[in-house]
Amino acid sequence: MRVTRLARGSIRRGLALVRRRTHRGPPQRVRLYEKPDCGLCAEAFRALTRIGLDMPLEIERVDITHDAALFDRYALRIPVLLVDGDELDVAGVDDSAIARWMRGRAGR
Repeated sequence: MRVTRLARGSIRRGLALVRRRTHRGPPQRVRLYEKPDCGLCAEAFRALTRIGLDMPLEIERVDITHDAALFDRYALRIPVLLVDGDELDVAGVDDSAIARWMRGRAGR
């Protein structure tokens, strides 16, 4: 009998966590400008993935090396986030600051 109670409690806690992590509403579209073999770009993507646990995100990764115009514009600034026409240079910026910036864009 004790095993059944523990299992039920674990299932309840698990379902509560899933409900809390289930996003409601449409995802926010985010474009991440990056280039291959860029450690800062990889960290920015991991940060977006972590932020995506708390808010719905649709992340589009754009490799700037395939387009000369993008490369000229972003080569020295990557990784760069683009949300609703606003840009943020995210190199070295922590998750909470990125999330605050993105929430500010979502409210407009």
